[in-house]
Amino acid sequence: MEIERHHRELADVMAEVARTLHEPESVNDVLSRLVRVARDAIPAEFVGVSISSPKGIYTAAASHPIVSGLDQAQYELSEGPCLDAVRHHDATAAADLRTDTRWPRFGPRAVAAGIISQMGIEIFRQRSTVGGLNLYASRPNAFDDDTRHAAALFARHAGLALYKTLTITNLTEALHTRQTIGQAVGIVMQRYAIDEAQAFKHLTRLSQTTNTKLRDIAQRLVDDLSRQAKKEVARPE
Repeated sequence: MEIERHHRELADVMAEVARTLHEPESVNDVLSRLVRVARDAIPAEFVGVSISSPKGIYTAAASHPIVSGLDQAQYELSEGPCLDAVRHHDATAAADLRTDTRWPRFGPRAVAAGIISQMGIEIFRQRSTVGGLNLYASRPNAFDDDTRHAAALFARHAGLALYKTLTITNLTEALHTRQTIGQAVGIVMQRYAIDEAQAFKHLTRLSQTTNTKLRDIAQRLVDDLSRQAKKEVARPE
């Protein structure tokens, strides 16, 4: 009966997680909400989210300053449960960092900060970008089988929420970029009395010769025209 009650409670918590995380928000909002919900759903004392890409790895959200500090220690030392989870695409847990020898440099630093148990689990992977959920606790054996099961379920919901939010964000940015380039083409057409194809070639040449992204060239042109228009409006008769 106790096991059945626990499973029902877990199911209720995960239903709430699904509802909460899938509400439409920005990427930063979803990440911040994710760490707050994870503390109750898993549960864990301290929670963070790491994002790894070819540009590097950083902590995108943290429930407490201790998370940011220990995450950064793992990045600098290139070892720890967080990095193992991201690298090997599998949950990595430490029941007692005082006796676990897998991370000889990071382990003592975590213990000195008051962290005894830790778990890392991958929650998101899109091409070369990986998101990892980092769980910390001040007591040993904090992440048992039930906790790992809850973390795995939570990771699925969190991954879906992040994927949806990132997809919407990318589409919005792509649409904005397309509109901006279209406006810049129009500016160049008018400025040099050339057709659309010639104007676009002009922008691409400028992009190549200055080693600047086309969207940045376009945005600069649009911003310059906007500033000029404001000056003309503000100029006294």
